[in-house]
Amino acid sequence: MSHVSVEEYGGVVANFVDALGLGSLIAVGHSLGGAIAIALASQRSGRVKGLVLLASCVKLPAVDGWGERFLAYLPGPVRQLCFFAMAEKLLFAPGASGDAVAIGMRELRACRPETILNDVHAAKAMDLTGPATRLDVPTLILVGSQDRLTSPALAQHLNELIPGSLLRIQEGAGHMLLLEVPEWVNREVLDFVGSMTALTEVPSSPAVEGQHKGSLVSRFLDWARYIARWLTL
Repeated sequence: MSHVSVEEYGGVVANFVDALGLGSLIAVGHSLGGAIAIALASQRSGRVKGLVLLASCVKLPAVDGWGERFLAYLPGPVRQLCFFAMAEKLLFAPGASGDAVAIGMRELRACRPETILNDVHAAKAMDLTGPATRLDVPTLILVGSQDRLTSPALAQHLNELIPGSLLRIQEGAGHMLLLEVPEWVNREVLDFVGSMTALTEVPSSPAVEGQHKGSLVSRFLDWARYIARWLTL
């Protein structure tokens, strides 16, 4: 059985961006989404003007797969129960709020098993070391000090690979930054995007002629403020 790679995921996003006729953009990705954002920036270097990578890395360290082999021998319902129990422990910091854990696990359980399997295989096989070292865009890297999936050490390595990138570590947070510390994420992203004053106006296109042509930064800030209000409701 063949599995989709991170580069192929990046290609799908790149084609989607092309189909929408978007101009310059800032790519924001969490976990595997951060790796996909790096792949997108590599494939559309002239289009991606900035990156925000949350709880991401270029390559996961090799681990003993005894846990997967053990799960394979368990009955389906027991295997599913063990998987979600391990996922909760891996994804969230011990001090994460009950609401954050409940939302995250509900979303995870809503994913199709084949989607989770493909993502796991893509993450285990990826190595974006080369593309990361060739990036030439402003990049913000965010990670939690208690992240047990993409550790601060992996974030530090990512920071060393990407020239001029900024690394911010949130004490006490786990892998699910968007759910555990949304206010901190919002503030860091807004500050980062606001500092990108060198970005030019988004090119107009026939499809959006007549619409307001604000700068990319102002559009992103408006969107981010909307998300920030939604997360704190």
